Amino acid sequence: MRYGLYKLFVPSQAVGAAKVFFDLYNGSDRDLTVSGVEAIKDGSQAVTGTLAAQLFLTRTSAVGTGGTAATAEGTGLTAATITKLDTRALPEGVTARLAPSGGATAGAVVAERQVFTEETNAADYEPVQFLDSLLVVPPGTGIRIVQGSVASVGNLGFGVTFY
Repeated sequence: MRYGLYKLFVPSQAVGAAKVFFDLYNGSDRDLTVSGVEAIKDGSQAVTGTLAAQLFLTRTSAVGTGGTAATAEGTGLTAATITKLDTRALPEGVTARLAPSGGATAGAVVAERQVFTEETNAADYEPVQFLDSLLVVPPGTGIRIVQGSVASVGNLGFGVTFY
């Protein structure tokens, strides 16, 4: 059986100490496979900070609550959305949330990345990849990106490709 291919778009948002940027939760009855997670620096915001944003990709053991739920096939440029990259419907129970204020309980750390958000550094605009292999997300679990405890400045968006 072939599964569909999907992209979670997470719009640019301000960084912040210990901030959970988003969660993607697998409430379906089958594994999801994440093939890419990338941070996208927003150069439209002027920043003068010298500290990078320390970001962690972690597993989660509970669905996120609060924040703003992602839409399916959304058209807004400032809202999280899950988009089909082929014709198959998103499995029922797969959800995502922008800036969840609860839930999205921390699980194992998968990766850490340092993202320098200074917009005057032209070499700094390549998306930052979190994965160098596939990541399986079993039913009843998810993933999230959370910033470390040190405050920084700037705005970041994210993209997650999964099937």
